[in-house]
Amino acid sequence: MVSMFLTSQKAIMSGQLQNAESERQHLLERLLDAVKQCQVRFGGKTELATDGDSRVVCLLTQYEAVFQHGFKRTRASAFRQVGQVAGIVKLDSEAVFWNFVKVHLGKLEEERFISLQKATTDAGKGRAWLRSTLNEHSLERYFHNMLGNKTLLSQFYEKEAFLMDEERASMLPMTAAGESPL
Repeated sequence: MVSMFLTSQKAIMSGQLQNAESERQHLLERLLDAVKQCQVRFGGKTELATDGDSRVVCLLTQYEAVFQHGFKRTRASAFRQVGQVAGIVKLDSEAVFWNFVKVHLGKLEEERFISLQKATTDAGKGRAWLRSTLNEHSLERYFHNMLGNKTLLSQFYEKEAFLMDEERASMLPMTAAGESPL
């Protein structure tokens, strides 16, 4: 009986690992496709790639999905939950990758995004940072820094996260380098 239970648990865990694996692969394929579409459209041209173009929006969305994948959710204390219900305390509805990004920024860079008037949420600040790094051709450098700090990665991401998958995550700096024409 115990043996059957353990076998069932192993099968469930194996299925979950395969699901996480296929999810990470799907994220990578969508990202690579978005990079390719932008390269085809903007490669070798002096035209500015803006989020007015659906291909750029798709690229930003794919990067955001990669950053959000497996991001650890923080648990609010009972006191903070009661405070939220009473309207005294405001909690983020969901943990977002901006919390990870901002620990990689210098003080002035962080203040730059905190002071944005149109990006009032952490999700908005994360998106603004992504657009900025693409425009300034600095995303590749950030990927190298972020992926090089395994301790910090594990503080913010679950072990099944895309950024924790060394093989797939190692492709991120190359995808960012491939966007230099943007």
